[in-house]
Amino acid sequence: MYQVYCDSFLLHDDQVEGKKLFDPKVELELNQIGKFDFTIYNTHSNFNSLKRLKSIIRVFQGDFLLFRGRILNDTQGFYNEKNVECESEFAFLVDSIQRPYDFTGTPAELFSLFINNHNAQVDASHQFKVGNVTVTDPNDYISRSDSEYLNTWDSIHKKLIDTLGGYLWIRHEADGVYIDYLEELNLLSPQK
Repeated sequence: MYQVYCDSFLLHDDQVEGKKLFDPKVELELNQIGKFDFTIYNTHSNFNSLKRLKSIIRVFQGDFLLFRGRILNDTQGFYNEKNVECESEFAFLVDSIQRPYDFTGTPAELFSLFINNHNAQVDASHQFKVGNVTVTDPNDYISRSDSEYLNTWDSIHKKLIDTLGGYLWIRHEADGVYIDYLEELNLLSPQK
């Protein structure tokens, strides 16, 4: 059973009449910005509640949070329906830039620097707490610099993932949203 929420409003539930989305599709991939697309008709009670780049969309598979993100785009169709495109919360890291820097230290320290710089530039709903960082360098000492004003997403990929490997993972805990940088994933799929 799947449920979809827009902020605090229920958009979709298989068990509730009148709360249906059409053609919902979630696409998730490791270290990539995920997607969630759907169609909603103007007869839906929350048709006008969808706000581009503001509303937070959450997709649950049972009790498991499968997708969390924002509405990137919506287009009006021939039958007055909206075709909605959402991007996962990894896309929040595109909203901030990393100013030029010269860095020496551990991968964990550079990752923390990137996330803290990101948090200083975005709304609270788009911030992350630094979680577990298990990626290391053989020397546990790296030297990085940049003068290009890359966004945080690109900076993490170019300065950490492309050279050291690892996986980004987002966890939702009672005290906030954590972003982990893990050498290996040890998670099981909730799919039955």
